[in-house]
Amino acid sequence: MIQSLNNTINNSLNINSEEFINNILDNKPIVLVGMMASGKTAIGMLLAKKLKRNFYDLDNLIEKEMNTSINEIFQNEGEEKFRNIEYRQLTKIKDYNSVIASGGGTYINSKCHKYINDFGFTIWIKASSNIILQRTKNNNHRPLLAGSDIIKKIKKLLKIRSPIYAKAKLSITTVNKNKTVMTKKVIKSLEEYLIENPNG
Repeated sequence: MIQSLNNTINNSLNINSEEFINNILDNKPIVLVGMMASGKTAIGMLLAKKLKRNFYDLDNLIEKEMNTSINEIFQNEGEEKFRNIEYRQLTKIKDYNSVIASGGGTYINSKCHKYINDFGFTIWIKASSNIILQRTKNNNHRPLLAGSDIIKKIKKLLKIRSPIYAKAKLSITTVNKNKTVMTKKVIKSLEEYLIENPNG
């Protein structure tokens, strides 16, 4: 096993980045964490395609199961109930050859946080308050940003959540580039991390 792992690392230049990543993270899902509108879904979909993995968007799975929007669940059931639904849906994903885009608050939920750390490889898609504002200012489907003073709410959430997001194994700062450019950045950073940390 150790010899095989060493060969994988030593031969990393002889195989493509995607194959190298999958060899190291065999049967371990890649879980993208971070703020709403940071690009987790767009990057996650393309990353899954590049790695030939299945893709899951946690918010979409919740909406399909509940047959309603995240915003309506927050309004009708409250955040605590939503977090319980979120944890239940997360634990239903038994596909370890996957990329999972979590919701903005998933990794903040202590139960989800522990579960994700135990079974997946975490990547924080890190976005600035300005980028998040640009992507959410005309979107009324973000329950935690409802009302006025959106930038103030974003900065407050970032201040509270960033230390928790930072516990992810890898963090990658997103910029206003297209999803293809950002996905290439994720793959390159992930490969470099795994060369230095072959245990994942």
